[in-house]
Amino acid sequence: MNPDIQALHDRFALQDLLTAYCYAVDRLEDVEGLVSLFTPDADYDLSAIGLLRTKGHEGIRAFFTRVFADMAHHAHYSANFTVQRLDGDAASTRAYVTGMGIARDGNCVTVHVDYYLDCVRTAQGWKIARFYEEPLLPMPGSLGEIHGREENHAA
Repeated sequence: MNPDIQALHDRFALQDLLTAYCYAVDRLEDVEGLVSLFTPDADYDLSAIGLLRTKGHEGIRAFFTRVFADMAHHAHYSANFTVQRLDGDAASTRAYVTGMGIARDGNCVTVHVDYYLDCVRTAQGWKIARFYEEPLLPMPGSLGEIHGREENHAA
């Protein structure tokens, strides 16, 4: 394939991966589908927003099993997507994301963050090898109230 066309194809596939992640988080029902977007040894790091850092499918699965149990509704909107690096079978992307949720206890949260994804091409397509986010605006206290409980940091 022409290198320019391949780069364009990869860019769209990487953006689709981010979109698939947002949709999976928002559905609040398919933990295995969400986990399948990551490499088996992926680093999942929410420490910059006061939540956990975990590694691998098991840790990601445990975190989202709790998130899905805690939340009644989620909505994530991404913008300003960019491929920061594309080098063969490795890529790094960045996007602004606004995430909103309503917990089952009625607590609400809205965050404005930067998503960073380091991705690798696999036989199954692009997968997330490292996911981390940083705040664009200060984190609301409700984020910790909903997801910051001590048992949520055990993963």
